[in-house]
Amino acid sequence: MGLRGPAPKPTAMRIAEGNPSRRPLNSREPQPNRVAPKCPSHLDKEAKREWRRLVPILLRMRVLTEADGYALANLCQAFSTMVRAQKKLNESGLLIRTPNGFAQQSPLLSVVNTCMQTITQLSREFGLTPASRTRIQAAEDEKFNVVEWMTQ
Repeated sequence: MGLRGPAPKPTAMRIAEGNPSRRPLNSREPQPNRVAPKCPSHLDKEAKREWRRLVPILLRMRVLTEADGYALANLCQAFSTMVRAQKKLNESGLLIRTPNGFAQQSPLLSVVNTCMQTITQLSREFGLTPASRTRIQAAEDEKFNVVEWMTQ
């Protein structure tokens, strides 16, 4: 059985709001280092390109930590899969013919839709949608030098 109810607010956000519920704060909440995780080698070419595009954005937003590698890799790979499926869907069309001659929706359409849902969900986690950015509070620390990271 999974976790129930809405996801809890991060402690930093509760502190910034003045802890209106007056519930005890988690003083032992893990604080991963705010550094870019290494790009996993299993990602395909398109996913690695998306990784290189997103990491500087997330670093400037101060929301990326060393613990976010898997979630970011999943986002990038879902994007890559969606791009490949969409290209094939553009070539073949929305409908295909069955062996009996009936028109049927292309299975690629469900692949594209599933990837879009995954991308949207993971984008919200990183604050990459307009609505989710209003709920994110970036970490307060020194500016991260994105140019320096890109040349490593």
